[in-house]
Amino acid sequence: MTALVLAEHDNASLKPSTLNTVAAAAKLGRVTVLVAGEGCRPVAEAAAKITGVGKVLLAEAAEYAHGLAENLAPLLAGLAANYSHMLAPATNFGKNVMPKL
Repeated sequence: MTALVLAEHDNASLKPSTLNTVAAAAKLGRVTVLVAGEGCRPVAEAAAKITGVGKVLLAEAAEYAHGLAENLAPLLAGLAANYSHMLAPATNFGKNVMPKL
């Protein structure tokens, strides 16, 4: 089984909540992290160094710059068929995005 974790970040660094989510996802199987934002390549590089992460997907575009659920949900929906589980941090960010997915 493979889990996709939506990274929470500020386009410069990962939020600690992402680390907790990756730890939970690792118990389910292989972990892929999705970093979506603008100018967020350093975040993707940091995500690749997290223990348990096997792959990082980077989606860089202006529409992802502010982490709006309305923009992220279609991106996640397009990836959903490739994963058995999709997770996001249990923060306002994750609680906003995941129901729209």
